[in-house]
Amino acid sequence: MAYRVKPSDRSVQAALRRIAVEEVAAALAEIDDAAMGLHDKVHQLRKRTKRLRGLIRMVRPVFPAYAAENAALRDAQRRLSALRDSEGMVETLDKLVAATGAPGLGPVRDRLVAARDAAAAEADVVADLAPFRADMAALAVRARGWRLTAGGFGALRPGIEAVVARARRDRGRAARKPGTAVIHDWRKVVKYHWYHTRLLQPLDPAPLDRRARQLRDLSEMLGDHHDLAVLEAWAAAVPDLPGPAGLRAELRERIAARQATLEAEAQALAARLFASPPKDLSRRWKRRWKAWRAG
Repeated sequence: MAYRVKPSDRSVQAALRRIAVEEVAAALAEIDDAAMGLHDKVHQLRKRTKRLRGLIRMVRPVFPAYAAENAALRDAQRRLSALRDSEGMVETLDKLVAATGAPGLGPVRDRLVAARDAAAAEADVVADLAPFRADMAALAVRARGWRLTAGGFGALRPGIEAVVARARRDRGRAARKPGTAVIHDWRKVVKYHWYHTRLLQPLDPAPLDRRARQLRDLSEMLGDHHDLAVLEAWAAAVPDLPGPAGLRAELRERIAARQATLEAEAQALAARLFASPPKDLSRRWKRRWKAWRAG
């Protein structure tokens, strides 16, 4: 897989450049893929930008261009946000129905599908792909010249530790006060650590594969929690929510119950994933890095 360090990478800097260029090349190919549906295309392109942001986040403390490149990726990602947000609410409702068996939500889903299709027309996503393509092509040119101020595992350790420390802190904040914003912030940093684990998977394939799968599951739980909050806000704001009387209140209750379940499951999984302090985890990964580089 491309989103991994490789023994052939001469240095961490070389790996950073290669992975970034490969991710951009994949994004450009997806833009040009006539067989890929628009919704799938937007989903894939947003994933590419997130993976790129995760990549540079791993070397943030030793990457002088981090702030500028992260802002460029964030802005490129926002070009495609309107359609993805509308599509996401349809998926969220479907997941809620699957998890709770909530009846009578067909008319609500129809309204969400109509809103999604309207967003696609209003945002003119196809037209937005042209500037997005230009953003990505320019990034690839810059990535070939990216420079780090440290090498070896020393280029990775500070960024890895910072992300793990924040994930542990945000888990505690979410346990004390599981608000939407807190859990959304926690999810973002969990996702960064997931990306970092995937990037370094060749160091110890089986254990890091397992950790990556668990981090993906945790990220999805936290993402579902946030998406449910977005769905609830939409339902509260719609003056003529379709469906039987009392549906708004029932939907709100089902969302709250599902969020409580997700919070409990996420805390249980995170307690295992983030049991070790950041320095302990980075020391283990450093030993694996040295053994891997030694061949």
